[in-house]
Amino acid sequence: MSTEGCLDTDEERTWDAATLAFRLLDQQVERDVQASSGLPLTYYELLVLLSKAHRHSLRMSELAEITHTRPSRISHAVAKLAEGGFVERVHCESDRRSWFAKLTDKGAQTLRTAGVEHVRSMRENMFDLLSPEQQAQLLDISRTLLARLAPGAEDHATRVLQDL
Repeated sequence: MSTEGCLDTDEERTWDAATLAFRLLDQQVERDVQASSGLPLTYYELLVLLSKAHRHSLRMSELAEITHTRPSRISHAVAKLAEGGFVERVHCESDRRSWFAKLTDKGAQTLRTAGVEHVRSMRENMFDLLSPEQQAQLLDISRTLLARLAPGAEDHATRVLQDL
């Protein structure tokens, strides 16, 4: 282990390679998804979450929690998706202060089209390049980092989507 305040050469190379690789992967997948759907990757990811939810609907606050995003950003994204007809905003019947985002038929169709491109891009640019052992290592590393940076995030998102 290196001295406090400094990364050793291997740590620095690991950090630089990992951050650049995932930044470039994210940019490539975004270009591919946007070319097929016209939607930024973050909007596509919101549609995916809604498609997995019971009745294809989630409270805006739950979307913010699951994505670790400020509620104002979720509200802006959902407003843009609603303008395009991909989702609709629905008042919560039990709490008129709360809003739900609900996937529309147009949103579901767009998601199907974009989903094919998303999977193709992820396979081509990541999974087909990694051996099964590397994929397992990446999953383990990712879960280790999530446990430190966002304890319970993976379980929370799964629980929210299953409980609704």
